[in-house]
Amino acid sequence: MNIFLTGATGFVGAELIQSLAKDLHKHFYVLYRSNHKKMLLLEKLDPSFHSRIHFVYGDITNECCDVNDHDINNIPQIDKFYHLAALVKFNFELADELYHINYIGTKHALDLAERLQTKHFLYVSTAYTVGKKDKAEETLHSLESPTHNPYEATKIKAEHIVAQCTTMATSIIRPAIIIGDSKTGEADSNFTLYGFMKALKVFKRKVQRQQDNNSYRLFGDASHSSNFVPVDYVVDVLTVACDYAENHKIYHATNNNPPSNDFIFQTIKHHLDFHQLEVAPLTEINTITDDERVLNSFIDVFAPYFSKSIEFNDDNTAAMMEKAGQSTLNLTDDTLDMIIGMYFKK
Repeated sequence: MNIFLTGATGFVGAELIQSLAKDLHKHFYVLYRSNHKKMLLLEKLDPSFHSRIHFVYGDITNECCDVNDHDINNIPQIDKFYHLAALVKFNFELADELYHINYIGTKHALDLAERLQTKHFLYVSTAYTVGKKDKAEETLHSLESPTHNPYEATKIKAEHIVAQCTTMATSIIRPAIIIGDSKTGEADSNFTLYGFMKALKVFKRKVQRQQDNNSYRLFGDASHSSNFVPVDYVVDVLTVACDYAENHKIYHATNNNPPSNDFIFQTIKHHLDFHQLEVAPLTEINTITDDERVLNSFIDVFAPYFSKSIEFNDDNTAAMMEKAGQSTLNLTDDTLDMIIGMYFKK
C-alpha cells in the first residue's frame, strides 16, 4: 500500500507513520518543506522503517503543493492520502494566513491527490468546526455557521471542498483538543492546552519577580468540560481509518467523558505550584484588576474552548473502531493528571 502524507513532520504525523509503518507492506511518501524537520522525523522513526519512507519536496500553499512533474511521474499510484498539514492558531490577525494554509492548502492537496490518482483522501480537520453550537453530529456544518475564530471558519470551508470531491473517495476525521500521549505524556507544546499552560507559567514568573502574594483570578466557567483527547487515541483513529473509513463519512476523534474545567484548573494549579491562582465566574468580570486583565489577555484566544460544554456524537467512529476490534476513548482523571504533570516537569 502506498500512502502520501502532508503535515507528517509534525507531532501527530510522526506518530501516525510510526503506527502505520508496523505493516511492512506500507510505503510512505512524505511532503516536506524543511530539511531540519525532515531529519527530526527520521530521528524519531524506527530506523527499520527508513527504507519505506520517501520524501517529496513541496509546499501546500503553492499549486499542486509545489511538487514538480518529475516527482509526480515517479510516485506510484497512491492508495491513501492523509492531509494533516494545517495552521492551528486562533488569532484574528492571522486570518489571511489561516485561509491560505487551511483552505487553499487543502485545495492544493486535493489537486495533488488527483494527479497521483489517489484512491482515498483522508482529511484531518477539527471537532471545533462545530463553532458556537453546543452539539456536533458527524455531518458537515453549514458554511454560514457562526464560529469563534478564523481557524474554525477555514476548516469548515476546507471540509466542504473535500466532501464535494468526486474523483476519489474522501473521509474527514475531526480530533478534539489534542493533548499528550496517554502512556508517556509526550506532547507537542504547540497545541491548545499547552499554549494555555505556557501562558500561566509566564504569568507565574512575572508574579515571582515582583514578590507578589496577591491572588489572581481566571474568569471562566469551572462547571463546564473541555474535550481533551490524547494524541495516541487520535493516531489510533487515523490508523484504523486507513482500512475502515468509508467514503463521504465524517469521524469524530473525541471524548465521551470529558474532564471538567474545575478538575483541569485544579490539576494545572497543583503541578504549576501556583496557589495564588483562582477561577472566578464570568459574572464577576466587572471586578477584574489590571494585573488580572493581563493574565486573562494571555489566554483570550483559548477562552472559547473553556467556556462551554459541547456534546460530540461519535457513532461513526465507534462503528469503525469496532470493526478493527478497538473501542473509543476512556480518559481517566489519573491519566490526565499524568499528562499535565509531564508538561510541568520539563
